[in-house]
Amino acid sequence: MAFLQPESTPEPENLQARIGLADFYLLILRLLLAVPMFYYETRQHIGRAWGFLWEQKDWPLVDAFVAMELPQPSVTATTLIFLLLVCPSAIAIGFLTRVNAGLTFLAVLFFFLSGLPLSEWLNAQTSVLFLGICAVLVLSGPGRFSFDGAFAALRRRRKRLRDAAAL
Repeated sequence: MAFLQPESTPEPENLQARIGLADFYLLILRLLLAVPMFYYETRQHIGRAWGFLWEQKDWPLVDAFVAMELPQPSVTATTLIFLLLVCPSAIAIGFLTRVNAGLTFLAVLFFFLSGLPLSEWLNAQTSVLFLGICAVLVLSGPGRFSFDGAFAALRRRRKRLRDAAAL
């Protein structure tokens, strides 16, 4: 039954021994997702959503949702743009990365499968790239250079202190 209980490897005391090249790659990958997504996709829709909600201006995304006969097109459009604003921002700082990457994956997948252009500058290949990056972040997590990594390090430290106090 030893194979059911894996041996725990002692964690090194210094941080440099735990940080690897993959952590840098995950940081770059998170930034490569969040910054272009905000600049090319979300930024233009924020102003349109603000005008739609508070100034009763026309928003082409809501008109496209009405043409698709989606239920509550204004709520759906506002929710999707809110997700595409908040989730990549949280991914950039590494806060709840897997959850936010999954939500971003679903939002981009909706736009990709529906054929709606989220941006005038981006094409379907860019959406596939964003989908791939989100899938990698869902599977791999945020890395050590993130809030999630910092919280995990604090949890490990508290556990190590509890275990040392119990001895």
